[in-house]
Amino acid sequence: MAHSAKKKIIFALSVLFLSRVFASDVTQERLVRFSLWAQMDVYPGYFEGDTASESVREMNRQNDGDDVYSVPVRKIREVAPFFVGGMVYGWKFEYTPYDKARGVEEFFEFSPVFGLSDADKERIRYAKPWVKDDVLSAWVEFPRTEEQMHFYYFWRSVIHPRVSGIGYAPLSDGFDGIKSASEEALRNAVREYARKKIKTKPKLVSGTVLISEPALIGIDAGRYRVSLDFFMETDRILEYKTF
Repeated sequence: MAHSAKKKIIFALSVLFLSRVFASDVTQERLVRFSLWAQMDVYPGYFEGDTASESVREMNRQNDGDDVYSVPVRKIREVAPFFVGGMVYGWKFEYTPYDKARGVEEFFEFSPVFGLSDADKERIRYAKPWVKDDVLSAWVEFPRTEEQMHFYYFWRSVIHPRVSGIGYAPLSDGFDGIKSASEEALRNAVREYARKKIKTKPKLVSGTVLISEPALIGIDAGRYRVSLDFFMETDRILEYKTF
């Protein structure tokens, strides 16, 4: 296991396409659902037969053991709540564009609108895990409450524009890298929105976003590549009073 600890566990979230039974729910309004996988080629020979299947069925339980699945299962559990929170409650942000003439450096920060409660965390489920081609995969599911569904309907209204962005971060950063790449994706989405919609470069733009589609996380030249789509609400735009 010492050798395997040196290997990188690679994650990706894929676009959700529900089965025909749930075709009417592809908007994620009732059930947040996306697939998450961890590459496991560091464990050759462990993915055949019933033993692997039995181990994977333990995805819904706390897995602190030392078996072959413990590391990727733990990492999947670590990544999933971050995106569930962004799809259920959203993120708030503040952005200051770079302004060479004024000597202003670009600034960006974001944080959850609300953190997931203990009750929320207990409702996250990891369904139908499977192993194929040395990759452990599972569906991450989160049923919205009635209140959370109304919150989603509010965001889905036409008054909220859709924005999107892509971000990158080193694979070696692990989960922090996924968060950093997500932050860059959001920053790029806000930057592009400000560039197109605000005629004069603003001093500050603040607002809130809700992830509108499951994130796409891939690998590009040794980096995480995170693509995110959002509903966006602008709370405040501050203009410079003088040049």
